[in-house]
Amino acid sequence: MANETTTQLGNAAGKVADVLTGARTDKSGLMSAMIEYMGERNSTGRRVVHERARNEGLEQTVRQWEAAPSSTPTQADVVTRLLPADVIDHFSRQTGLSRPATIAGLADLLPHMSRLDG
Repeated sequence: MANETTTQLGNAAGKVADVLTGARTDKSGLMSAMIEYMGERNSTGRRVVHERARNEGLEQTVRQWEAAPSSTPTQADVVTRLLPADVIDHFSRQTGLSRPATIAGLADLLPHMSRLDG
């Protein structure tokens, strides 16, 4: 019971911090982390995204993102299916964003970052 309360308080504090810091709208640090992760055509990050896309039935979605710019964010579950949990957590630590804010930001960025020309 105490652990559940602590978790709820931590989640609430994270949401407050995200609002106070503008985490839901400021994605510059997250974009830098994604640029580093996605890298060039044969980067490890890009290969991981493609491999996970194949395994998750999302290969066509990633190919569409690569072919044409999309101003439509993807869904949180697509982010968590395409990016390993440890990568999302690394981005969260690197940017100081909560995990939910990191996933929300990645939902906006991932369709753009899949293109090699940015």
